[in-house]
Amino acid sequence: MTIALPDLWTDWCSVTGRPAERVDETVLALFSRQAGPSRAVLAALRRMIDPEPTVAPAWPHVHKDDPGSLHRLMKRATILIQDPATHWVFRLRLRRMLFAAVLIAPPGHGGLGLDREGALGLGPIEMQRLRPRIGVAPDPQSCPACAVWSWLDVIGTNNGWSHQSVRALGRRRDQKDDEHRHLLRDASPDWLLCVGMLPAIDRWGYIDPYSSMHPSSLSAVIRAMNALVEGPVPVPAPVPDSEPRTAARAISPQEEERILARADELTARVAKILREYG
Repeated sequence: MTIALPDLWTDWCSVTGRPAERVDETVLALFSRQAGPSRAVLAALRRMIDPEPTVAPAWPHVHKDDPGSLHRLMKRATILIQDPATHWVFRLRLRRMLFAAVLIAPPGHGGLGLDREGALGLGPIEMQRLRPRIGVAPDPQSCPACAVWSWLDVIGTNNGWSHQSVRALGRRRDQKDDEHRHLLRDASPDWLLCVGMLPAIDRWGYIDPYSSMHPSSLSAVIRAMNALVEGPVPVPAPVPDSEPRTAARAISPQEEERILARADELTARVAKILREYG
């Protein structure tokens, strides 16, 4: 990105024979003595030395100013996680996606604001240090801290137990919708022995215990996040009612078919993205 340089600076550099793009404190001190620049000019030049870091650079740009976007993603992904029709491998990938979302979402949204390199390079010691900064929400289904607890349970189980145990965990839905999991003790503290926090998951549900996913895979996961936030609210498979429901607004069969088709299309799109990139 090209930065517009102050005219006084470029004129001074031209006279003194210095490259205008190279700014350091020594040259700035000399420039200040000889040219007498304003504070605004000096401040602009100092930003070239220490540029302000971009907040949460990996989070989808269109949602950076939307503090509810992370909680909305949590809520919508949880609908799929709790759906009995969701395949267990897809459920694992959804939990990993929510964990990745917490890592890269802005702190104001409830996340940690890490960049892609920071998320992929995150280890258990640093994760333990950063964990208290993770946001919470009144609703457990949209709570970032609860999503983190669930994924740490997965990788801890993968590190300390068998693939069958991971598969059993992948088939398990959250038992109590009104319970905050992050208030419980870690179910699988072996996550502290893991190499990385964002491992790849193959088509059979095997989790790589030795390395993080490829950067291109993280990019695909971020695209899936964006699709889920911007698309229609997922609709779970119908479950027979044990008790009669109160009357709801009647919709036509055609309208219901359109709603379900849009929801199914979104779910299939997210599942395809996560499946193709591990």
